[in-house]
Amino acid sequence: MPFVRKKIVDDNIYYVLVESKRAGPLIVQKALKRFPNYIEALAYCTENKLPCPPPDVIAPSLASRITEKLARLNAHRPIPPETMESLNKKFELELTYHSNAIEGNRLSMKETYLVLEKGMTIHGKSVKEHLEATNHKEALQKMEELVSGSEITEQDILRLHSIIMDKVRPEWSGVYRKGPVAVALSDLKPPHHSLIPSFMTSVISLLNSKDNGIEAIKQASLTHHRFVYIHPFWDGNGRVGRILMNIKLMQAGFPPAILTRRERMFYYDVLEDADKGDLCPLTTIIAKGVERSLDLYLDVLEGYESPIS
Repeated sequence: MPFVRKKIVDDNIYYVLVESKRAGPLIVQKALKRFPNYIEALAYCTENKLPCPPPDVIAPSLASRITEKLARLNAHRPIPPETMESLNKKFELELTYHSNAIEGNRLSMKETYLVLEKGMTIHGKSVKEHLEATNHKEALQKMEELVSGSEITEQDILRLHSIIMDKVRPEWSGVYRKGPVAVALSDLKPPHHSLIPSFMTSVISLLNSKDNGIEAIKQASLTHHRFVYIHPFWDGNGRVGRILMNIKLMQAGFPPAILTRRERMFYYDVLEDADKGDLCPLTTIIAKGVERSLDLYLDVLEGYESPIS
């Protein structure tokens, strides 16, 4: 009789329909069908009256490594201010480059650095692309302020958006959309604009809940998805959503997670999975981003050579 089995490969969780058959003295298992996410596996099991394995939002191996690395990072705290400043500058550059590149900005990493740190104008790149870089840097500074502050309010989110959109589309800056919107690369139909303020209360509640460890990563994933699902603004939702995600992570002591330009299409795919009710793939990509950031912090804090005695 066929059954559905959970498989974990490279910390990615998927599901396989397996059939067992006897071949002489041996039991041979054959994979009949692969389900890329839990929703599809559950639908198949429900339709065919098969038991479905319980979902894991994050692979246990990935969760274990993150927990261990966060403990090592915490052992180095407080981090010297000069070291923290250098880490902040590195993350400021990489977060700005990758978040903007996901949205189509053509500045390279080096060009982004020259715009942010040297105030240079890059030939062949638009004024809008330059403004997106400088605006994002300013929004990250606001993010740091919100992480170290008290309760996050609706006005804080509107302010973040106004920074992101400053001089790019000032008429949209810091105000909710006033009509329906089509979302590129998605079948998502966001809620009616009149419902945005009430929907945003759940995002604000998530941001102000106190979560630690792996649970904070799960809640950061939920916060990010819920925000982009609401799609409260005409533009800038992805950039603001990723900043809100990182506020949630940093409140729990994690470094910010960088979702990279290379992951762009996969990132859009896992957002669609989340739209269908399966947060596992989105949470996994965020958790992997957290682990990369932990590795970078630990490489700086532990990777130096010992002084010559």
